[in-house]
Amino acid sequence: MSHIIKGNLAAYLCGRDCSENLSQVKVRIYLPVTEANAAALSSAEIKDTFREVSEEEIKSKQSKLLAEAETDMEGNFSIKIDEKYSRSALEIDFYCGTVPRPPFPPKKGKERQFHITTFVPQWKASQDQETWIANFSYIIPDKWWCLIKGRYFDVWTICGRLTDCETGKPLEGITVIAMDADFITDDELGRNTTDSNGHFKIYYTSVEFKKTFLSPLINIETDVTLPFASGPDVYFQLEYGGQRFALETKADRRNNVGYCLCVKLCSKELIPVDPSTPPSFTHFGLTQHIPIQSGIDLSTGKTLAGYAFFSSVNLVGTISKKINNLQMEYLFEYQEVTNPTDALNPAGWNPIVPNMIDKTVIGYLWSFTGDPSNPIAYEPYFINGTGTEKTVTFNGDWIQVPQDSNFAAHTDAEILKLNTEKLTGVTSIDMSMPTSGIGNTTVSASRPHVSNRYFAIRMKQRAVGGSATIAGTSKPIAIYNVLYQNVNKYGSWAHATVDNQYIALSVDLEEIISGSSGCSKITTDLHVKYGARNENLGSVSLSIVGPHKPGQSFGFNPIVLMSSPETFGSTQLVFTPPTDTVADLLPCAYTVSISATALLTTGDSNLGSYNDFVSFCKI
Repeated sequence: MSHIIKGNLAAYLCGRDCSENLSQVKVRIYLPVTEANAAALSSAEIKDTFREVSEEEIKSKQSKLLAEAETDMEGNFSIKIDEKYSRSALEIDFYCGTVPRPPFPPKKGKERQFHITTFVPQWKASQDQETWIANFSYIIPDKWWCLIKGRYFDVWTICGRLTDCETGKPLEGITVIAMDADFITDDELGRNTTDSNGHFKIYYTSVEFKKTFLSPLINIETDVTLPFASGPDVYFQLEYGGQRFALETKADRRNNVGYCLCVKLCSKELIPVDPSTPPSFTHFGLTQHIPIQSGIDLSTGKTLAGYAFFSSVNLVGTISKKINNLQMEYLFEYQEVTNPTDALNPAGWNPIVPNMIDKTVIGYLWSFTGDPSNPIAYEPYFINGTGTEKTVTFNGDWIQVPQDSNFAAHTDAEILKLNTEKLTGVTSIDMSMPTSGIGNTTVSASRPHVSNRYFAIRMKQRAVGGSATIAGTSKPIAIYNVLYQNVNKYGSWAHATVDNQYIALSVDLEEIISGSSGCSKITTDLHVKYGARNENLGSVSLSIVGPHKPGQSFGFNPIVLMSSPETFGSTQLVFTPPTDTVADLLPCAYTVSISATALLTTGDSNLGSYNDFVSFCKI
């Protein structure tokens, strides 16, 4: 029968409350150097047997090595022993060149060997009676393991548990962030998310707490009170849903901590940390995130992709609760110019007043729910909120940032939603005309050419009662808010008109228009007439759906856009083979469709395509 030692190696980091498996280390089994004291050593206390083995001793006992194996990720190992040594006492060492450091790869260093104990196997037969098995399990004391990881491999560890101070329940799914309090700037040492019992482990190296403003040229711990202390000064913050909270402050720091830090943390309220980014206006749109300067073409006032703005636009930036320890308030201003390249007038700014602002979320109130599996809830804070919603207070046209202790102000997010229709007004153009007008210009005294308008936008911020400063000014942007009314649709025989169209788009057939009933049939000729109007047309295209003969195809040549504000004209089918004409179409029903786009954006979404169609019968 074979003899197998099945074992497991683990280590304490903070006593029984925090441990880890010894993965990917080599377990070595030796015969004792001398048998005389084997029995005494096998019964000795662990604290008296565990020690580092010198290189000379490793060499001297090489001839006594019976077998070795590597532990798996759970610290388990299995080693087969020759039957002739099964009644002997055995020395067990482990040999490692790495130690755990999640979520990073194992930290590598000089390989070292440690003696665990002398072990006298107690063999038991396996269920199949074919193998003798001896079990061995060992947990390295925390004082040893923390010293090994820290001194030899520069891996420092924080073990802790986070609970609700009021209920004592563990807080699950919250990121705990370890900070090092420094004289110049506080460094983040590491972070980890709590499990269902509120436990977390944070691993870091001395590199994280030796950073200075001169790093990486000069790294040294810059402690607040002891500039050359060996360990970091640790305090904790929390993070949930992308928002940071001040669980502790620099004043609560634990000075000069050792290789292992064991903590029990509890939170009774959520106090958001103000962003390090100063209050500022930086972008248009949360989705497209268009920079207010580099993202705008000065020659056109449009985005670099050629889009003008319309409708409701998110103004994106950062606000904070306080400026110089006083409540922050901010407003936006606008200035219209004739051309986007015109110089701005320092005295030409006007405030964006409350009724120009659409309902806007500028931050959230955070609170504990008491539910361990979903511990934190948030409630949005609005500009122009309604009903029972939390809503800001205006100081004239100034927006006052809420001061609730659990309020988190937006960082690089929407801070005002500008209704550009209130800024420019909405121009309505009546497009009512006979269908015979389709395919011709629509510009007239009653339907004038309405061009883009150009507005610069800027943000001002101040502490209440203090002086205002500018926190971001955009290049003048092109804005177009025109709606077309009574637009012809569906050709002559199913004629209808529609209102409130961002693109006036129509298609019809000359042969049907000229018929007395509007239901004329197509025989030998087909002239498609079309018209599309918007100052910022992007594309106009025609297509046709219907049956074709074998080897036959037909369609329309691409439509070339005219200069603003419209594109119109007449075209005919292009056939393959080119000798075919309308007379060669199969007698059936066909539909001609037109589609158009306009280059208009809110910064979050673009205007969708518009369509029209007309059907006919070929006889």
